[in-house]
Amino acid sequence: MDSKLKTTMKTKNINFLLIVYMLVQFFIFEDVSAQRRFRFFYGKVLDQATKLPINNVNFSVDNTTVGTVSDKKGDFSFYLDTIPSILTISHVGYATKKVILDTATYKMTMYLVPYVQMLKEVVISATPHELIFKDEHYAVLDYEIDSGFVYLLVYRYRFSKSELICRTPGGDTIAKSGLLHFVPRKLLCDCIGYLHVLSDDTAYQVYRQGSDLHMIHPVTNKKYDEILSDCVASSGDLLFFKRETDYGLGTEFYTINSKDRTKKLITQFRDEKKVKMLKRNPEDAWMLRSASQPDKNGDKMSESPGISLSSRDAFREYSWVRKIQYPPIKSFLYRIGEFICVFNIPNNQMEFFDLDGNYSYKLQLKADKTGEGRWTHDIIIDEFDLKVYTTFLKNGVVSLFEIDLNTGELIKKISVFHVFPQKLKIYDDYIYYLYDDPTSPDNKMLFRQRL
Repeated sequence: MDSKLKTTMKTKNINFLLIVYMLVQFFIFEDVSAQRRFRFFYGKVLDQATKLPINNVNFSVDNTTVGTVSDKKGDFSFYLDTIPSILTISHVGYATKKVILDTATYKMTMYLVPYVQMLKEVVISATPHELIFKDEHYAVLDYEIDSGFVYLLVYRYRFSKSELICRTPGGDTIAKSGLLHFVPRKLLCDCIGYLHVLSDDTAYQVYRQGSDLHMIHPVTNKKYDEILSDCVASSGDLLFFKRETDYGLGTEFYTINSKDRTKKLITQFRDEKKVKMLKRNPEDAWMLRSASQPDKNGDKMSESPGISLSSRDAFREYSWVRKIQYPPIKSFLYRIGEFICVFNIPNNQMEFFDLDGNYSYKLQLKADKTGEGRWTHDIIIDEFDLKVYTTFLKNGVVSLFEIDLNTGELIKKISVFHVFPQKLKIYDDYIYYLYDDPTSPDNKMLFRQRL
C-alpha cells in the first residue's frame, strides 16, 4: 500500500471519528437541552384570607425572560430551563412574594396576603417593660401561654412549695391549683394543645374549672415521651412528628394519621458539610455514637479503636465533639393558621405545606446580614397574630426580628430590656420572658415588653 493511499485512509478515519464525536456531543447537548426544556412548573394562586382564586397575578423568574399570569381560575404554568431560581409573584393589592424553584416539586399552591400600606406609627411614650408576677416571697419556675392566658409555675423558697397560677395577660389571677402534692420541674403544651405539668417521673394534664386548676390524667414521663415527645403540631386527624437523623445533624418531619395510623414523610434535610466532615473523622463518629461519656475522673473509658487519649482528655474531647464540633442542628415545624411551616435552619429556608402535609413552596430565610450579633436560630410564633420572629444575641442583648413570610426578609422590632432573658414567647404583640434578678437570689420573675 503506497503512502498516498495510507494518507487518504488515515484522513477518512480522522474525519469519521470527528463526525462520531460531533454526533455524540450533539446528542448530549440535545439530551441536556431536553432536560432543561421540560422543567414544567404549574399550580394555583389563592387569596390567603378567602381561599378564592386570583386572576391576573404576575409571575416572573428573576434574571430571565420567563413569565406568565394566572387565569380566571387562578391557574398558572410556565417552563424553566435553569434551577434553582427565584420566582416573584406580584399583584396590585397583595404583598409581593418570592419563592425558590428547585426539584422539590413542580406543583405549587401559592397564597397571597392582601396588602394595605399604612402610615408609620409614632410612639409618644411607652413603658419599656412590665412585671407580670410580683411577689417578694415567690419566684417563677416556669410559664406557658395557652389560649390567651398566662400559666405560671411558682414556688416559695423551695420547689416543694409550688403552685400553678392562671392569669390574664394584664396580670389578673383567675385560677389557682393550691400547693401541689409533687415537686414540679416544668410546664409545657403538647402538640394537640393540652397543658401539662411535669415532675421527675410523672406528667399531669392541667384542667381549669372555674377558679380551680386540677392535675388530671397522670402518666409516667416514659409513657408521655413514647406518645407525644416527638409530636410538634396537629391538624385534624394528622399529627406532625420530628425525628433526628445522622447523630442530630439531620432531621425528618413526617405525619401519622391518628385514625388509620398511616405514616407519610413530608420533608427531610441535614447539615451536609458536617456530615461529610464526620465521615472523614471516624473518632468523632464514635464519640457521637457512644451511649455513655468517658469518665472524667480518670477511670477506664469504653474502648475505641481510634482513640488513645487518657480518660480526662477523652472526656474533654467528647464534650467538644458533641457540643461544639457537631451540635445538633436546629429545625422547627409549626402550624401557622392554615399553613404548616418548616424552618430549615442549615439551608436558611422556609418550606410551606398545606394542613394535609402537601408541599406548596419554599422561601429563602435571609438571616445572615443583620449586623446584630449571633443568630440564635430560635423561631418564635405569635399564635394570636400568626406572626413569626427570630432573635440575635450580642453582648447579652437580645434583638427581636419579625420574619416576612412573603419574602423571607427580617425586620427589626425591639431589643429586650433585660440582658440574657430566658424562655422568650410572644403573644398579641408582647414579648414575654423570664429574668433572674441578680439582686435577689432565686427570685426569677416573668416580664413582658410591648413590640
